[in-house]
Amino acid sequence: MKYPILVHEFSFNKIKNGSRKVGVHLLDKKSQQVKLHDILEMHNRANGEVIECEVKGIAIFDNFKDLVEALSPQALGYDSEEEVLIRLNRMYSIDLQRDLNPRYESPRIHDFESRAFSLSATHP
Repeated sequence: MKYPILVHEFSFNKIKNGSRKVGVHLLDKKSQQVKLHDILEMHNRANGEVIECEVKGIAIFDNFKDLVEALSPQALGYDSEEEVLIRLNRMYSIDLQRDLNPRYESPRIHDFESRAFSLSATHP
């Protein structure tokens, strides 16, 4: 199956140049459908460029803190765990966190399920 995903240019370039090996997505209805070997069609929001990434692995985490502790920041395209958490906080609003996690109680980034996909990028 192929899933189109809009990606900010900063993240798109990290995937394209291979510095990001793992993509992080909230566990919404769309990402729950993704299976091993599906294709994530990444669309650069800035210029429409497209790359395809095969899903090589899937992991589900209860929160971003667990995700960051389990994966290296480098696999996510960053230098430190703190930088990963800051970036994730900017990408996923508190309202979105609350909407996707019924256990959400306070405005903390670490309170919702997320899904990490191991990616292998190809250029069409």
